Amino acid sequence: MEENKNIAIKVEQQEKVLFQDVCSIIEQGRQQAYANVGQIAIYTYWNVGRRIVEEEQGGQRRASYGTKLMKNLAEDLIPIYGRSYSKRNLDYYKKFYLLFPEAEKVNTCVHNLEWSHVRRVLSVTSSEARWWYLENASKGMWSVRELDRNISSQYFERRLAAQLPANAEELHP
Repeated sequence: MEENKNIAIKVEQQEKVLFQDVCSIIEQGRQQAYANVGQIAIYTYWNVGRRIVEEEQGGQRRASYGTKLMKNLAEDLIPIYGRSYSKRNLDYYKKFYLLFPEAEKVNTCVHNLEWSHVRRVLSVTSSEARWWYLENASKGMWSVRELDRNISSQYFERRLAAQLPANAEELHP
């Protein structure tokens, strides 16, 4: 009788370990899927921006055609794909492509970032600073809030200024 009880406890413990292992595998899979979905979404937005820019550059009346194009495109896309394709967001996608035209470089920087990271970086005026913020947000696993704080406090610019020698004017006449 005692032996059966010990076997039952051992089986119960093994089932508990199995359950915990399976839960861990599922959670890891979910995290990887979420990260991949985010990366694919960002790359999709980049491609949407690329396609819009290509269309606008092919148009003869660029300015008026472009604004009408974006409005009409948004009106057609929203019923099918939702608010992610509003005119405002299409403008972001277009700006994303224009500011980051190199697909391979973008792909390496955004593998663990969300669209909110990218959208926040779009407001940075310096090209060098934009890339720096994207790369460091990715490497440092910065949250969107941390990225926003670093951009708002001009972290890149302060780091750059700290690296300049005292006689910086002589280097750049």
